[in-house]
Amino acid sequence: MNKPSPEALKELKKRWEEMQAIRKSRRTQEEIINELSLLISDFQKDSFLPYLTQMTSHIDQRETSEVFKNLMSPMKQFVYLTDLYFSVEIGGGKVGISKEEWDKITYLLNEIEMTYFGDIGFYDENINDSPNIDKVSVSLQTFLNYFGNAQLSYDEQTLERLQRNCGEFNEEVKEILGFSVTESIAFCNHIKDLINKKYTDCNYYFLNQEEWPKLTAKFVERGLIDPQKWIDEPELKLMKDFMRKPGFIFIHNVSDIYEVNLPTNITKILIEFLTYDENQKKGEILYYADKNPFFDTPLIKLNEAEFLCPQYKFLIESFYNRINSKLSEIKKEKYTQFRNLKLEKKVEEVFRKLFGKEALIFDSYYVDKKRSEQDLLIMFKGFFFIVEIKDTLFRAPMRDPIKAFDKIKSDFKKSIQYGYDQCVRIENKFAEGKPFEIFDNKTHKSIFQIKPNKIKDYFSIVVTQFKYGNIQTNLENLLTKDEEALYPWSVCIDDFEAFVLALKKLKKGMARTQFINYLRHREAYNEHLMCGDELELCGYFINSPKDFEKFSTIEEIFNADPRMSELFDAEYYNGLGFENEIDIEFKRHRKVRPYQKKWEFDIVSGNDFINK
Repeated sequence: MNKPSPEALKELKKRWEEMQAIRKSRRTQEEIINELSLLISDFQKDSFLPYLTQMTSHIDQRETSEVFKNLMSPMKQFVYLTDLYFSVEIGGGKVGISKEEWDKITYLLNEIEMTYFGDIGFYDENINDSPNIDKVSVSLQTFLNYFGNAQLSYDEQTLERLQRNCGEFNEEVKEILGFSVTESIAFCNHIKDLINKKYTDCNYYFLNQEEWPKLTAKFVERGLIDPQKWIDEPELKLMKDFMRKPGFIFIHNVSDIYEVNLPTNITKILIEFLTYDENQKKGEILYYADKNPFFDTPLIKLNEAEFLCPQYKFLIESFYNRINSKLSEIKKEKYTQFRNLKLEKKVEEVFRKLFGKEALIFDSYYVDKKRSEQDLLIMFKGFFFIVEIKDTLFRAPMRDPIKAFDKIKSDFKKSIQYGYDQCVRIENKFAEGKPFEIFDNKTHKSIFQIKPNKIKDYFSIVVTQFKYGNIQTNLENLLTKDEEALYPWSVCIDDFEAFVLALKKLKKGMARTQFINYLRHREAYNEHLMCGDELELCGYFINSPKDFEKFSTIEEIFNADPRMSELFDAEYYNGLGFENEIDIEFKRHRKVRPYQKKWEFDIVSGNDFINK
């Protein structure tokens, strides 16, 4: 690490001043929401909402585009802005948004998000000597992680959950909702194809540049010598609309939507299921941490003839979340157990994808007289991976940090803590140093004997369905363990899969060795880590394995940079390696997007910038 650079000090000083400004003179949420509501009420629906949809599709440019400069959580903030727009009593007729108006809107969005930081972070001004300081820290980080992001997973992962978890109950879903899981997927694919086709049509001459000289020759034959007049010709109408109407490719005629290869009555039910109810929050104060109606109903009716169709991500997530919730309600324990088994199978498949046929994988086994069931044990060339898998509900944190802490800790205990405690049973058997048997949980027969003196190393891993943010990346916050015991690695299944796919794509034959190296050094980051996303650390490791190892043992807090995870989206752009990857026929022709691969870090103390 280096001494603090002037740029680092300037940035930290700016953040410090922002925090102090919030502490001293923060406005109430109601004041900010009212101001923002008044501002957006001037805009026309069929102009403002397509603009937001367009912005959402460009979030991958947040680090380089000025339009995102005020936004900390753009996906969540755009969704909130959509819901807020419909809560306003009267919409205006203004078309288009000026730079000044957009800057003001995004500034107010950021101010709203920061009120939570102020309310929770400055919950008790006399907290320095209070045992509650750690509770406030955990609650603040968890709250911002939970509400500051939309569902963070790749579309292939959500689609697979919909097919695996809900598809088994296809007939029950159709009986309850009027359409099947298969039909919901067909509808999503149709909307995606409509958007892709419109994009391709609008950019035909950009994508087929050999056709451009032929077209311009026709324009000249018509007497159009001035190139500025070409845009008004009928051949370029779609290109013109694409350039001048933000969100144009997401607007589709009702008749085009009904062209999906499904019965008309089923399509009607699907459209009604997804269509946003513009009156459900009308006239209410809509808070940033409230449940977002848009996530459940992302299809917006602009007029009698047209719908604003969202990205595929929102459609597939809406279907999965709502069908999953309905099955949990109707099928109860039967569905929960089935879903747990599917998650265990998925984790096993990811390990198999990484280690191949050379690995021995034992599932549903036990090692003690009590027959305490364990999930997975993977053996690969002398390395053992003790894996426990948890799909327990992670509830929305409360705004009161002290009450929130108890709720957060309870959810943590049922998932990550419980999974770790199960891992410890196997760790203890290894530590005893005596050979022991693994028994099949169904037949109760011995299926393998482990000789601890032959083991090179072992790792405990807790894989979760949900993403827990900082309390999962830095287990010091909540995990109870023996003082000398090593921390497990806890990761959500989506991040685990993305990491394995990226390792296989980029490290190829070294992927398995690199995964083991990651686990060896990742453990040491606990107790001095500030990071809400495991993929930031995974991305840093893939790009800079030596630096990752070096910084794992420093005494200072390591603050991960959110841009470290850009590797995954950049590689996904031309195919990350998912089975049945969406749009892979187009991705194969793309180049990987550029992303930062090297990082410089500074050691900074509070005195470095407070006293400047």
